[in-house]
Amino acid sequence: MKKIVIATDGSETGRAAVRTGVELAADEGAEVVFAHVVSILEFAQNGNGHGPIRPERVPRVEDDAVLREALDVAHNRGIEAKPELLIGYPPNQILRLATDVDADLIVVGSRGLGRVKSAILGSTSREVLARADRPVLVVREVGVGDEVHA
Repeated sequence: MKKIVIATDGSETGRAAVRTGVELAADEGAEVVFAHVVSILEFAQNGNGHGPIRPERVPRVEDDAVLREALDVAHNRGIEAKPELLIGYPPNQILRLATDVDADLIVVGSRGLGRVKSAILGSTSREVLARADRPVLVVREVGVGDEVHA
C-alpha cells in the first residue's frame, strides 16, 4: 500500500478515521493525503433567491482547523501528510481526490457532522463505499458501552 486518502470533517468519527488511517499508514509505510470537504451548500442560493451566499473569503488550507488537527496527529506519529481542502459535494470530492492521487485506500468515518444522520452509516461514508473503485475502510468511534476485543 503506497497512498491512503483519509477524509475527515472534524467529527468524532472523523477523528477516529484520522487516527486509524495514520496508524495504518505507519504500519504500511504509506503516504497520507487528508481531505476535508466544505459542503457546496455553503455556496448555495441565499434565502431570498437573489444569488449565492458568498463567504467572507475563500477557505484556505492553512486556516482550516480540521486539517491542522489531522496534520498534528500525523506529525506526532512521524508521518508526512498532505492536506487537501475541497469544496463541493463530499462523496464526489473524496472519490475524485482518491482517483487524482491514485490512492490504494480511502478511510472515512461512519458518521460525521451531516445534517441528517443515518442509523448505521452516514450518507457520505455510505456513498463513498457504494461508488468507490478502490478499497474503503469505514471507521466508527468506539463509544461508551462498546466493547473492544483485542
